[in-house]
Amino acid sequence: MIPALQLMEIDGHRIAWREAGSGMPLVLVHGIGGHSGSWENQFVSFAPDYRVIAWDAPGYGKSEALADDALTVEGYASSLAGLLRALDAEHSHLIGHSLGAVIISAASQQGATQPRSLTLLQPVTGTGKLPFDERERIRLARIADMKRLGPVRFAVERGVQILSRLTPADRAEQAVAVMKLVPESGYLAAWEMMCRADIFSVLNKKCRTQVICCADDPVSPPATGQEIAAQIPDAQFHSVANIGHYASIEAPELLDDLIRRFIVSE
Repeated sequence: MIPALQLMEIDGHRIAWREAGSGMPLVLVHGIGGHSGSWENQFVSFAPDYRVIAWDAPGYGKSEALADDALTVEGYASSLAGLLRALDAEHSHLIGHSLGAVIISAASQQGATQPRSLTLLQPVTGTGKLPFDERERIRLARIADMKRLGPVRFAVERGVQILSRLTPADRAEQAVAVMKLVPESGYLAAWEMMCRADIFSVLNKKCRTQVICCADDPVSPPATGQEIAAQIPDAQFHSVANIGHYASIEAPELLDDLIRRFIVSE
């Protein structure tokens, strides 16, 4: 069962998170199409052995949105770091999915947290380094899709695009159900951040890191993960077959085994 939401005001900004278990902190940071509840399988898997923490990013769930001028990877990373300081969880294993991988990279590179390890799960790169015209085309097209479809229909159509065709129907439905709960305003704010971000500029090259990608993932294909891992000394890289962009739901047993083996071998 997913733990109840908790709320805290940090530096005048309300943040929501879920927590279960005790011991070494294991911090789960969702992507643009997720929220704290998207990690239900990982709470079940890891809470017996770890203190598992999953936040709602600014603008998601009951977390307060950031101001427009803070819609940068640094703004989101600072918000995450503030929560971890408040929870005495700065020295943790950080796991970031998709856009969450950019956030944990920035938070750790800036020294705002001191993680024991980083797991970059299906990381996106951001479009910050693209030429302006190309970046704007991508940015405006996604905004138009969300406005035209609304968050529920957008989630359904996005699920068809990003999940593996081999994913069991019940797990595909679970992933889409998660995406349906993402608020339009929170999604579009995070999208603005993604369009300004460049993961290569915020990679922590000193922290023990693994990168996990999936062969059926069109958002973060294995070639992207390999390029990222190549920039981090001694990073481990894993490419998993027959899974799309939501490994935590599509194949939680396999993913959780990779995470567990990595964090226990430190």
